[in-house]
Amino acid sequence: MAQKYGFFNSVNNDRVYDAADVARFLSKFFTNGIFNNSLAVSSNDNMTISVATGNANINGYSYENTETLTLDIEEADSELNRIDSVIVRLDLTNRQITTMILQGSYATTPSQPSITRTGTIYDLRLANILVSAGATRITTEMITDTRFGNDCGNVTQAVLELDTSEIFAQYESWFNQWFSNLQDQLDDNQAGHLQNEIDGIDSRVETIEDKYIFFDDEETWTE
Repeated sequence: MAQKYGFFNSVNNDRVYDAADVARFLSKFFTNGIFNNSLAVSSNDNMTISVATGNANINGYSYENTETLTLDIEEADSELNRIDSVIVRLDLTNRQITTMILQGSYATTPSQPSITRTGTIYDLRLANILVSAGATRITTEMITDTRFGNDCGNVTQAVLELDTSEIFAQYESWFNQWFSNLQDQLDDNQAGHLQNEIDGIDSRVETIEDKYIFFDDEETWTE
């Protein structure tokens, strides 16, 4: 069906909508991300972290954490480091949105694990946690807030992402046309002004000549 519309009361099941219809509708009004700087990740000074209360929007699906959430961090390696990520994951297959730990790979110089964004899974990265070799607790210095980057973001009105290139192209065309017309007017006015100045100069010269009597190379002033 090329044209979609809604939502209307169903008569004999002729207007049936599902969660995807609602999510598709809501996704037009809000960008993906967290609401109001919420869902901050903090240290508990042990091998757990806490995620504060708050809300998130992912592709029109709503998530709310109503109580501080505590998540376990896997124990550290004795020799190598790793980076874990705290993510909010939309899982359409399992019909859920959960905050979880995405464990990274061990390395001398580790990288953050890759988040997933497919047709059925979409992740928001809240924070990265550096799990140093031999660590027995997660401290504040090990946590990097990533809520305001491209991997998460704050929810805003989707209209803020309006593509204005076509509008400005029209404005530019209108301005160029207006300015061209204005230039023509200025040229005419300048030409007229210049002619008036020339006529004024000629008139003053004639007046001066009338007040002089010329005798050979000498001139005599007369009133």
